[in-house]
Amino acid sequence: MVDMRYADPALCPDCRSDLTRGVDACPTCGLVLRHPLAVELFGTLHHADDLVAALRVASTTPAGPVPAQAAAPAPSAAPPGLPVVPPLPPLPPVRSGIGFGWVPKILLGLGALFLLVAAITFLAVAWSHLGVGGRTAVLLAFTGAAGAAALLLHRFDLRVAGESLIVVALGLLGLDVVGAGTAGWFGHHSNATIATATGIVLFAAGTATGLLRVAGRPRLVAPQVIAGIGLATADLGSLGITSHGLLASHTWVLLGGAAAVLARRTGLPALAWSTAGAAGLAWTIGILGGLTLSLENPTFHELWVDGTGWSLLASAAALVVPGLVLRDRELVRWGTSAAALVVTGTLAVPCVDTSARTIELVALLITMGWTAALALLPRLLRPAAIAPAAIGAILLAALQLVTAGIAVERWWHAVERPVRAAGDHFGGAAAVTEPLLTVPSLLVVLVAVALLLPADSSGRRAWPTWAAAGGLVAGAGGAVTIASYDVPVLYAVIALVLTAVAASLLALAADGGRQLGFGLAALGAAAAAVATGIAWPVLAAAAAAAALAVTGALHLRARSTDLRVLAGLLVPVSLATLVEAVAAVVALDEAWRAVPVLASVGVLAIARARVEIEVPAALAGTLCAVPAIAEAADPAGSLALHLTVAGFLVAATALVNDHRRDAAWAGGALLFLASWVRLADLGVHAPEPYTLPLAAALLGIGVWRLRESPEATTAATLTPGLLLATVPSLLWMLDEPTSLRALLLGLGAVAMAVTGSALRWSAPLVVGACVGAAIVLRELGPYAGDAPAWAWMGLGGALLVVVGVTWERRLLEVRHAVGLLGRLR
Repeated sequence: MVDMRYADPALCPDCRSDLTRGVDACPTCGLVLRHPLAVELFGTLHHADDLVAALRVASTTPAGPVPAQAAAPAPSAAPPGLPVVPPLPPLPPVRSGIGFGWVPKILLGLGALFLLVAAITFLAVAWSHLGVGGRTAVLLAFTGAAGAAALLLHRFDLRVAGESLIVVALGLLGLDVVGAGTAGWFGHHSNATIATATGIVLFAAGTATGLLRVAGRPRLVAPQVIAGIGLATADLGSLGITSHGLLASHTWVLLGGAAAVLARRTGLPALAWSTAGAAGLAWTIGILGGLTLSLENPTFHELWVDGTGWSLLASAAALVVPGLVLRDRELVRWGTSAAALVVTGTLAVPCVDTSARTIELVALLITMGWTAALALLPRLLRPAAIAPAAIGAILLAALQLVTAGIAVERWWHAVERPVRAAGDHFGGAAAVTEPLLTVPSLLVVLVAVALLLPADSSGRRAWPTWAAAGGLVAGAGGAVTIASYDVPVLYAVIALVLTAVAASLLALAADGGRQLGFGLAALGAAAAAVATGIAWPVLAAAAAAAALAVTGALHLRARSTDLRVLAGLLVPVSLATLVEAVAAVVALDEAWRAVPVLASVGVLAIARARVEIEVPAALAGTLCAVPAIAEAADPAGSLALHLTVAGFLVAATALVNDHRRDAAWAGGALLFLASWVRLADLGVHAPEPYTLPLAAALLGIGVWRLRESPEATTAATLTPGLLLATVPSLLWMLDEPTSLRALLLGLGAVAMAVTGSALRWSAPLVVGACVGAAIVLRELGPYAGDAPAWAWMGLGGALLVVVGVTWERRLLEVRHAVGLLGRLR
């Protein structure tokens, strides 16, 4: 017997459609689920389930039928004469994967896209070969057929299919207008006029179709969205018709806003949102156009006589209107904040025509003013200062990035000198901004961030912590300021090292999120110190030693797990940099510098075998080995040497650390790679001699693992060996699709698929199928290009639409069947 329930939270109580967790209404019938009546209905249905369960138990009890007066027991107790009903089993877990209802949506959406692209391609290719009558027939036939099919499918409750095809119909309608305008049926007009007309037609048609009800079905949503797209298209097209672009943008803002208000009052939320979006686009175009004109000629006459400034003020005032219309106090506050930002920018436009130093000073003063307002205004008015303070802080930070970029350029100028010494100075281009404003600007940005972030539960802010952060910011800004003048590079390195040490001490003394923040600052300052002095071996060694001390202390002593891991990632890098710099100071040959680096980071990884140490140690050793091998007189011998050292270290960590026993295989593989280098010297260039032996070994280990461990899966044990055996040969086969390698690889793929099917192993089946499909598609590629592109797209779109309609129809039949069974029960 199938256990079906009336109260099923995964099904709609009206149409029995699938429901996902957290929805407010049924996506099929629109039944409201977040309502007191819905809660009462669910309780009633649950009570009905209890009655059915009791009746089922009574039907199997030899005591006889249940009396009629016992048919409505109290929910808390079983009726007289009936046994106690056992509790119902727990509800099934909600499925987290993609629901069945999404399948037709994906298929039909993709099919509609294919049909539109195919129609555009067909018209572009065949338009010149059709006469006026043929063009008219094609346009009207395509549009009418799509529209009629959409309404008919919607009439039979296939809403997804109706939504998809109405998109095709309205898209073809837009193509009709474009084609008619291009062909000159209504006179010769510019492209902007045609775009405007197309947008107006789509807006009107989308609105009319969105208002239409077919046999009492819910209104279609896609036409309402397309109406907003049409309004936006008309707005963009009108910019090329009139020379008063600002006035046109304000007009479209009014029209879009009015349409959104009317749509909201008539119960068309999709139309309201789409037209509001079109109005927002028109507002954006208007304000960007006003700013562009103002910046091109930032004078008093341009702003307040020619009207650009008044246009910007009108755009600012428009930001407050939505909140007033919707009577939303929060929206009014945020609109006021954005309006204050626009007004501030308008008043500050004349300073753009001055130097960058003046712009930075004006930005600093304005941001200081709004930051002070953010701190001193009453709570009710404080949101008005948020946007100007935030944007001002962003602008100041951007200007400091410019200053830092010029400082980096000056550092690079010092690096490029043929002969470098520890006392080298910064040089190159002078700073564009004012370096002395770097530290004050960064401090103002920090205060603004502190005020913009929410306070704690008591409404207070940890100002001592922010003061400590201000000291660190001042240290980093001081290094940028130093680099902006012709002073020794050593001074900037010292400033960054001191900042890193201070930040690490603050991190070790703090806890929680503050420790993580100070620790990140310490790691960043240490990395910047190493990067600044990396070109000078003595400075690099000193900075790397300080960085190693900072990262080591944080890795060993920090209480935050995240900070310990992050610091551990930089410990091997700092050690490798230190060893490399010391080797450069003692003038060790570049071809041999990677050996001590490999040894040092390898010993570190053996002594502290953690992932955060081992991974960067391997990367650092590899990055140091590559240039050393390139500088060697015998690259092959150098590569074999470095592979041998790396293999020895990996095997040693497997012997020393019990939890790294599996690393012995990696050590053996590295030692095996050294022998492959000798094979390359002997002229072996095909991949199979390299890959197949190791693939066979991996497959043998995987099969042994499957035999020894019944819970092991083929995906985990056999996939590495199968990929190593097939992917390199597949990459070579792509260049030679008709070679013997392709034939053998194809036979191997078939054998893997057959073997996987016979043994019920997923890994060989999937890998064999994928490799075989890649081979077949590579062989088909040259011939598929002979057919026209639009034919393939049209065929694919039609197939997707047919499959999608069929799927939705079958899904609807299943839902009706479930509802029927529920009523029969």
